[in-house]
Amino acid sequence: IYSKAKVCRPNEPTKCLMYEPGIINLFAKSRNYSELLWAWKGWRDAIGPKVRTDWERIIEIENIGARENNYTDEGAAWRTNYQVSNLRGKVEKLWAQLRPFYLQLHSYVRYKLKQEYGDHVNLTGPIPAHLLGEIWAMSWLNIYNITKPYPNVNAFQVDEGMKDMNYTTHDMFVLADNFYQSMGLPAMPDNFWKYSMFTRPKNRSVVCYASASDMGHDKQGNEDVRIKMCAVVNANYLYTVHHEMGHCQYYLAYNEAQPPEFRAGANNGFHEAIGDTAALSVINPTHLKKLGILKPVDAENKHQQNINFLLRRALEKVAFFPFSISLEFWRWDVFSGKITNQHLNAGWWENKLKYQGIYPPVERTEHDFDPASKYHVTSGTPYIRYFIAHILEFQLYETLCKLSGHKGPLHLCDFQGSKVAGRHFRKMLEMGNSKHWEDILRKLSGSCHMDAGSTLRFFKPLTQWLQTSQKAKNDFFDRMIGLSHLPGMYGAIMPSMLYSKKVARFLRSYQYNLDKWRRIDGLATFARETNITKHNTAVHTKSLNVNKICTQKHLRDIAGWNNTIEYQVFTRLINHLLIKVQYSLDTIYLNNYSLEITDITGIHQMAKVCRPNEPTKCLMYEPGIINLFAKSRNYGELLWAWKGWRDAIGPKVRTDWERIIEIENIGARENGYTDEGAYWRTNYQIRNLREQVEKMWAQLRPLYLQLHSYVRYKLKQEYGDHVNLTGPIPAHLLGEIWAMSWLNIYNLTKPYPNVNAFQVDEGLKEMNYTTHDMFVLADNFYQSMGLPAMPDNFWKYSMFTRPKNRSVVCYASAWNMGHDKQGNEDVRVKMCAVVNANYLYTVHHEMGHCQYYLAYNEAQPPEFRAGANNGFHEAIGDTAALSVINPTHLKKLGILKPVDAETKHQQNINFLLRRALEKVAFFPFSISLEFWRWDVFSGKITNQHLNAGWWENKLKYQGIYPPVERTEHDFDPASKYHVTSGTPYIRYFIAQVLEFQFYEILCKLSGHKGPLHLCDFQGSKVAGRHFRKMLEMGNSKHWEDILQKLSGSCHVDAGSTLRFFKPLTQWLVKENKRLGNKIGW
Repeated sequence: IYSKAKVCRPNEPTKCLMYEPGIINLFAKSRNYSELLWAWKGWRDAIGPKVRTDWERIIEIENIGARENNYTDEGAAWRTNYQVSNLRGKVEKLWAQLRPFYLQLHSYVRYKLKQEYGDHVNLTGPIPAHLLGEIWAMSWLNIYNITKPYPNVNAFQVDEGMKDMNYTTHDMFVLADNFYQSMGLPAMPDNFWKYSMFTRPKNRSVVCYASASDMGHDKQGNEDVRIKMCAVVNANYLYTVHHEMGHCQYYLAYNEAQPPEFRAGANNGFHEAIGDTAALSVINPTHLKKLGILKPVDAENKHQQNINFLLRRALEKVAFFPFSISLEFWRWDVFSGKITNQHLNAGWWENKLKYQGIYPPVERTEHDFDPASKYHVTSGTPYIRYFIAHILEFQLYETLCKLSGHKGPLHLCDFQGSKVAGRHFRKMLEMGNSKHWEDILRKLSGSCHMDAGSTLRFFKPLTQWLQTSQKAKNDFFDRMIGLSHLPGMYGAIMPSMLYSKKVARFLRSYQYNLDKWRRIDGLATFARETNITKHNTAVHTKSLNVNKICTQKHLRDIAGWNNTIEYQVFTRLINHLLIKVQYSLDTIYLNNYSLEITDITGIHQMAKVCRPNEPTKCLMYEPGIINLFAKSRNYGELLWAWKGWRDAIGPKVRTDWERIIEIENIGARENGYTDEGAYWRTNYQIRNLREQVEKMWAQLRPLYLQLHSYVRYKLKQEYGDHVNLTGPIPAHLLGEIWAMSWLNIYNLTKPYPNVNAFQVDEGLKEMNYTTHDMFVLADNFYQSMGLPAMPDNFWKYSMFTRPKNRSVVCYASAWNMGHDKQGNEDVRVKMCAVVNANYLYTVHHEMGHCQYYLAYNEAQPPEFRAGANNGFHEAIGDTAALSVINPTHLKKLGILKPVDAETKHQQNINFLLRRALEKVAFFPFSISLEFWRWDVFSGKITNQHLNAGWWENKLKYQGIYPPVERTEHDFDPASKYHVTSGTPYIRYFIAQVLEFQFYEILCKLSGHKGPLHLCDFQGSKVAGRHFRKMLEMGNSKHWEDILQKLSGSCHVDAGSTLRFFKPLTQWLVKENKRLGNKIGW
């Protein structure tokens, strides 16, 4: 229907125009208001009503497919191509950079159109959509002759120049091929010239929309790439030819360099950008003068020539930005159901008004379906790629210009003939999508992120000219004047666009209350966890409910704002709040949820394991069970405690826990998430977090397998037939109730038993350390780097040890209470510490949280007072603790004594094995837990298989198994506090990868030389200064930006971990080979 559509003259059915070349030419040349209106309306009427019903059905089918594959809708599936969370937010951020320039352009063009069309144009209102030189107002290039700043300066007579030189359409393709070859890129293959469609054929219907196709190789093994278009000789098509041939160059590059799976653009926007990057160099006064198509102008008129050229380019490029996002944001909202089938056309024109500042010149209703006038809507082609491509083309263009040695204004750069630029360009093309697109972008440009800065630098002279022009007035966008004349339903569109002051007031109120709520809730929770009584539990439950209800009230106020906020200062704040719209439940649901959470955490905290027939001889988790697993090597005793702990909790909480999962999933789905796990993952703002974690685990797994094999051998020596040398390890033999850390079996597994590499407990006792001393030690460590001392409230209110005669939650945690009534900082820790190496580590870890609180409390508004992501928060203290629980540092303190120089290698291996038992063993524990829980949330693991699914994961990732039979009567996941309390856990995996990444960077900043595992950055003010800057950022920016600020890399990577353990890895490989140990289970 689309490809055969025609617009016929009234009462002249034989005088009809198809889109190419008829309608294109009419909009390019006609300045007759009525003729343009006839064609504009006729094109839409010829398509929209005919396709609407089928199109709605297509959307329904696409959404069904998306949801069956665990996406919320088809738009969410499309966005996965970009592998970033909140793509819309990123695009809005780019648009916020560009919008001021677009406003200047819009105002200037509106003034010029007023001169041409008189009363048809309102100088303070939006522009009639049919007057901008193109059927969709996508490009305004064809009104250049109306808007030309300096009419007497011939800056861009390309069409005439090509005609003077007798160019044919084929010549344009030869020109493009020569351009790419001049940079060292390959010529188009024979099949390109043999099979491409360059012009519209006679006597048959075709799809004229320009496109490139990758056919791979023909039967003879020859490359086969092609182009399809209906070209004519003009500047527009000269640009398009270079653009489409850019696609072909991309095909040729990655087809040669990559396996089939990676033969694609780094993302869809990359593919569109490649040819546009070259075309910027071609459709350029410098290049066109080289070709003889343009004649030089008088030197005195050079500035005017530049302004004319840039205005022409802006009419094409800058005008496109809001067109593209108005289209795709509309479509995403249709997919999500925000725009319903009853308001498709209204929603379309609301977006056109909001982003482009245009309106329909005649009344449009829901009988019409104007989006279908655009080929990409009817064909179902994702469109955000074109917005991204336009951003990237300027970014890539600026990089290639620098590589070519260009000096001077960016818009006059021509990198034709630069083999250096071509070589770097080709290398990027060859990568296909074999790496994350941000890594590929960084490889060429040095930046991980898309940024509109290159675009603005390209247009800088024009921006300055527009700003100084008295004709440029932004009344419409700044004050929304002149909307009353809009036809029909558009007279009252988008009143919320007027409310920027209301938004500012809301944010001030919300952030004031947020501080207050956080403190009230924090104090109530802290009181309960440091003294579990009925009264404190009731106060805690009440504060939890009040906090949630008040937060929901504020969030409901902004639920519809994310598409109406027009000011960058608000964008991240509002978007950040919108993802918190969770648990939109009635009061009964909310109360039940709060009570059930409180009940099952209470069961966990009061759980005891009592000796058989001795009900008074019981062990709580801290310190009883901890100490037993740390010291006992009695197989039967460990089994008793292991089973007893699980039996004391699991069956009692299972029913309530299942109900909590149900409630959490209800809240998540009511707010547009597939399940609660999907909501949790939004904290990391990247698509497919699980895949990213699996990738890091793939880096770490070979080291873990070596460690597992060695430890299994040592346990075989200790426990005999209880351990199978080729199978998984019994879960209760690894020195800890959950096998989360294997640190307590260091004495069994120590590689060199006669070398005392790590007698920290003994050293602390010899120096008469108290628990309080450990906190002073940690405080001094951070202060030595220039970070602040812990405030008075920390020492006054923290719980360092288990109190007598009352029940408490001993699990170590840090607390941000903000400020007390006197304005004093209030951060605290809570734990049941004893003097040993484990708690020395934990003290530094929890004080790291407090340092993070102090930094962002001072530097950020309340909404950004949080870790860059949850993993960051956990990593901060661990980073410092790596420097502390370290032979270098402990020798400085006198806790460890130096060993003989001859045994230094053995000391290092002992130390690294000890650290690996704690750190490396934790990686598979954490993902086995969280992957299990995500699968429960998604329904992949059902309530009938909760325990079986748990142990399947334990076997798969950790290589452990339950020492006694476990059934679905049991609920072993509940033995872990984070499961009963509903605390997301993937943060700890990410934190442990990040801590090594941060540690390596701080070591470099401190000037450390030598093996990474021996670095101690205590006292380095340089490292401390960089560390503090990162902490102060809170979550005010995307965590990848914050990570890059410190580390120079956008991505979490396990390379630092592997470098830390490199000496141990080498030793384990040799030792396992010597012992004949099987790797794996």
